[in-house]
Amino acid sequence: MTERAKRLAIVSPYPALRAGLRALLTAEGLDVVAEGGALADLAEDGRLQGVDAVVVDLPAGGLDVVLEGVEQLPTLRPVFLGPAAEGERLAAALSGRPWGYVRREASAAVLAEAARAVADGLVAVEPSLAGTLAPAPPVLRAGDAEGGGEELTTREREVLELVAAGLANKQIAQRLRISEHTVKFHVAAILAKLGAQSRTEAGYVAARRGLVAL
Repeated sequence: MTERAKRLAIVSPYPALRAGLRALLTAEGLDVVAEGGALADLAEDGRLQGVDAVVVDLPAGGLDVVLEGVEQLPTLRPVFLGPAAEGERLAAALSGRPWGYVRREASAAVLAEAARAVADGLVAVEPSLAGTLAPAPPVLRAGDAEGGGEELTTREREVLELVAAGLANKQIAQRLRISEHTVKFHVAAILAKLGAQSRTEAGYVAARRGLVAL
């Protein structure tokens, strides 16, 4: 049986940007079922019901309003288009729920992969933006030697084991039968959650915490 297309909503105050995103995502096989200028408008009209993920543009100076809307919608799975001036606040506000963070200039394939990953309950952060999340205490627990940091998902643990074994992203993608873009998102999330600056450090931290075998 063919899996149904992921159902998305698009939020941006700019109609032209919404139209462009709709065209890109539709071309990637995703189903854009709602769009609007603000999260509150879509929520009030009931247009977020049945939506798997929401692509949210982060206009300059609009982070407070967007985060307030997201906090009032605990089941929402947002994919943010950044970078935001205070990107670390995203991680702090969204800890514990699926979410994504990609550049506005990201390719259609990268944006679509992020939307699919978030719709499936994962955290998808484009590697080039991962560093902007570093100051957020709820995500980075580098000093927690007891392993009490944010919990890795089942898929992230699978990726982590292969990273610790020295496999490259392409090899991991082939082994797990997922795209290389998705592997990159998982690796970025793993580094953030472990407070690691490199794949090597991630392997060391994971081994110290008993997440992977030595």
